[in-house]
Amino acid sequence: MGARHVGDVLSLLRQGLTLGYQYGAHSVEALLWVAETVEEGVYESGSLRRTPDGIAFALENPPLRVGAFTSVALRVDGTPVPGDSVRFRSGPGAPWRTATAVAADAPLNLAPGDRTEFDLAGEFGHGGDSITVRLELRTPALPPLVWFEFSESPTEAALEP
Repeated sequence: MGARHVGDVLSLLRQGLTLGYQYGAHSVEALLWVAETVEEGVYESGSLRRTPDGIAFALENPPLRVGAFTSVALRVDGTPVPGDSVRFRSGPGAPWRTATAVAADAPLNLAPGDRTEFDLAGEFGHGGDSITVRLELRTPALPPLVWFEFSESPTEAALEP
């Protein structure tokens, strides 16, 4: 476990304890329920697949605010994936864009009901091992960073081109 990951876990633990102390344990339970609901509503369970060049997955019906995400960053098992190795599209037939092409004047829009496919080039995991993917989206609004993680063993079938 990297130092950054340990720091993130300790920060989350501190924040959870502070929230529980100030507002009661039910507040922490409610926060966890919201986080799990958002994660389950964003990531299309079972969509993590191996492709000839890496892995792919999909977001389905994200209950995030509609809007202008001005940067996209992904980590696989804690390792950053270069932006030019990340491409995405909103549904079959839509043009692919790279994460490096996302900017304030060319945002990534995630709207409820829009399925977004991601394709990451690189060597990730081994065999049937579980892979942890972290997707980070930045926005000029508050909070500036929206992120979530999922862990799953990828299937061998590729998403359609």
